[in-house]
Amino acid sequence: MNKPDETPVTVRLDGAAPRVDVAGLANTRRIMHVRHEGEGTVMPAFVPTPAWARLLERYCTGDGPVDGAGGRLSPTRVMQGLDRAIGRLMEVAAGDDARAGRPLAAGYVVESDLFDPAGGPVELRVVVDRETGVACVIAGMASDIAALDLPPLPSGS
Repeated sequence: MNKPDETPVTVRLDGAAPRVDVAGLANTRRIMHVRHEGEGTVMPAFVPTPAWARLLERYCTGDGPVDGAGGRLSPTRVMQGLDRAIGRLMEVAAGDDARAGRPLAAGYVVESDLFDPAGGPVELRVVVDRETGVACVIAGMASDIAALDLPPLPSGS
């Protein structure tokens, strides 16, 4: 949620962020870790595996050279774009809270075409790993998030 030239912002959680087994979800390949660029990363990001598979299908298949003009992208390029996109979505959704020193909510919903070219709601679920206590964000469409069996978002998110 910080631009590269900004000082990192310390964020607090509102207490509603559920404690979940993030490592277990990753180790069983239910979520994929998104690589982070830069020092200003506020929290680790993940996407549900079906969302990652759709992104690979959308951007990495087809004719044309990999990473060439009009061609398909390498999975690494897709991951780098996903990292930046999730950062932008978090900035849109939670940036005002973080800058004002307000605690982050357990989740946010924003409109985006990130996971569906037609656009639609994207959930940004803030969770805390129950073993390490590290706050993370899991970004995806509601159907993909629901399959992770996370507690529902509080009303008004």
